[in-house]
Amino acid sequence: MATDTPTPDVDRRTAVSHDVDPVTFEVIRHRLLAITDEQGATLAAISGSPHVVNANDFNVGLYLPDGSVAAMGRTILLHSASMALITRHVIEDCAEDPGIDPGDMFVVNNPWKGSIHAQDMGVVAPIFFDGELIAWAGAMCHMPDVGGSRPGSFCNDATECYQEGLQLPPTKLVEDGRIRTDVWNLIMAHTRAAPAVNLDLRGLIGANNTAVRAMGQLAQRYGVETVKAVMAGLIDLSDRRLRNRLRELPDAVVRSTAYLDNDGGLDQLYEVDLVLTKTDDRLHFDYSGSSPQVEGYINCTSAGLMAGINAALLPTLAYDAPWNEGLFQPVEVYAPEGLICNATRPAAVSGGALEAGWLVEMTAIEALSKLVACSDELIGEAQAAPAGGPDQFVLSGCTAHGDPFTHVILDCLATGGGAYAHRDGVWTQGQHNIERQRISNAEDMELETPLLYLERRLVTDSGGAGEFRGGQSMGSTFLVHRGTALKAMCNGHGWEAPNSTGIFGGFPGTQNIRELISGSDVIAQFAAGRHVADLDEIGGERPEMHGRQGAFAIQNGDVLSTIHQSGGGWGDPLARPAAAIAEDIRHGAVSPQAAVRLYGAVLADDGSVDERATAARRADLRQERRSWPSATAATPHPEGGLERVAPLGAALEVLRGADGATYAACRCGSVLSSLSDPWRARAGHRVITDVHEVSLATRLNPELEIRQYACPSCGALLTTDVARRGAPIMHDVEVSF
Repeated sequence: MATDTPTPDVDRRTAVSHDVDPVTFEVIRHRLLAITDEQGATLAAISGSPHVVNANDFNVGLYLPDGSVAAMGRTILLHSASMALITRHVIEDCAEDPGIDPGDMFVVNNPWKGSIHAQDMGVVAPIFFDGELIAWAGAMCHMPDVGGSRPGSFCNDATECYQEGLQLPPTKLVEDGRIRTDVWNLIMAHTRAAPAVNLDLRGLIGANNTAVRAMGQLAQRYGVETVKAVMAGLIDLSDRRLRNRLRELPDAVVRSTAYLDNDGGLDQLYEVDLVLTKTDDRLHFDYSGSSPQVEGYINCTSAGLMAGINAALLPTLAYDAPWNEGLFQPVEVYAPEGLICNATRPAAVSGGALEAGWLVEMTAIEALSKLVACSDELIGEAQAAPAGGPDQFVLSGCTAHGDPFTHVILDCLATGGGAYAHRDGVWTQGQHNIERQRISNAEDMELETPLLYLERRLVTDSGGAGEFRGGQSMGSTFLVHRGTALKAMCNGHGWEAPNSTGIFGGFPGTQNIRELISGSDVIAQFAAGRHVADLDEIGGERPEMHGRQGAFAIQNGDVLSTIHQSGGGWGDPLARPAAAIAEDIRHGAVSPQAAVRLYGAVLADDGSVDERATAARRADLRQERRSWPSATAATPHPEGGLERVAPLGAALEVLRGADGATYAACRCGSVLSSLSDPWRARAGHRVITDVHEVSLATRLNPELEIRQYACPSCGALLTTDVARRGAPIMHDVEVSF
């Protein structure tokens, strides 16, 4: 990658050559993981922060002396790369001056020194044993506020990083076991939430103290060389395991593009563009086609870029390997500086983790899923896109007791997962990057903020339609109650761009939806003995909302309702069994209207699914698809027999002729094109500009369109793409067999 990020340079062969018997290796391996669990428990016990306790928005880890990841916690995967980068920057910046000694700890929240954005503050500690540096411990969590122009430090109005609050490069926070008061006071002076940040920082220090103590005990019991050998051996084990898996997959070039809509100030549509090349046992991620960095807070630095890639890679390809540095060794990344996903100073980046960085993860998930879907053995690991990005809701002001507060509402994490080849997406699963999904406790929220929940619900029709549908997202309706001087800030992409894309014909999940009712009559209805949650039953003004609404005053009695992006569907919705649709309607996952509109169902007078009439209507819909025009005539069917080689997603297959030529064909046997040509050009296609035809959403950016491609022989829907108007036909998977 074209950045100045320091990289590890330690030769691990010496450590690996130290013989360790298999039983001892496994005992120490599990002890290292247990230490990271103990770090997390210590942080949560001391911090008490809703970001830590309710949302698991933190991570911890153990690192080799050069900063390589030896073991990581399984909470927010985004921080796995971030903490390693922070450790390497500490080594590079501080080894000579002020020095790295036993009892020291260093704090970093600078986005160009490893932090994803300034709100993510990391503390790392060297671990010495008998005077030798044997490892590092690290802990990081999302702070409620680090200053800047907006409460919560998501500075949507920023045009440069200097407006986004405190950004510490590697700085010695603890020296010889004692907190440096000058540095501590500096941090507290830059936050609107000093009591909470105070506890968060003490929690990070406590987590590292736990690891330092436990690693010392481990070295004492088994010997330093044995512990070092196990850590290095784990890295080599993961490296080998991932490379072996990559060798099982065909060489391929896979493309994915995500669109970042911005209707608040910049009024542009940006792209995060990935070309993934798999060659033998290596992966090359090329993001050079992404949009240049912008004068807005939506950029991410190289730390956010690597975080997004790792969050997609680890669960998709390394689900059965220890998560450590070895998984990053087969990976190359190319992203020249100055891009929206590798911004240079002084770009504004406070929203980058939830904006450009989030879409890095989305493109990486899609590309890796399409790659593994070329394998019969691994297609089960492929997944439609999960939620394409959160709609931030930050509330600040004073509580009923007059206490100032700043609170990031975390309901936006309870989003539906993408569908798989064999099952529906999980409802409220959250992202790939959140391994242990948790959300705000409703009762705690009502105690800590002037909000009352009118409703928390699973949103009907939120998951993308498909043979297997995306999981449902959670929706929340809040009543503002007994606060003063209140300000809300709401920002999110996915307002006019379907980011939660389906795969292999599946439809996109819903986009972010938000509604504000000012001066509502809810309190009056309460007084009359009525509880209301349905927005249609609430009176009041309904001002127009935008994706990037920014900060706005909010009053007691106002109502805010949010629905969050949800996972995409897998495969042709017309292939979903009628019995499954009936079950969906019964459980409220799919509305009767959507069953008809999206799934081609026919409902009887009693609301049940008429299976015979549904089959007939679907046959008519497939016949209509067969009449869609194609850009190029289909390839003539090759002479002689064709042998199936591998899947090419859900409905396509790779076939090989007697002469060795390979083809992309529908499962019905219809050959579309040679494998090297874009099969979409030979499929029937249509263009959709009304996103409601394929989703719960109703808004589509005027620069975008939805393209559907179907088999001209059987009418099976092969893909549902989101593309810029006028863009060339996509050839998203170029695979070699």
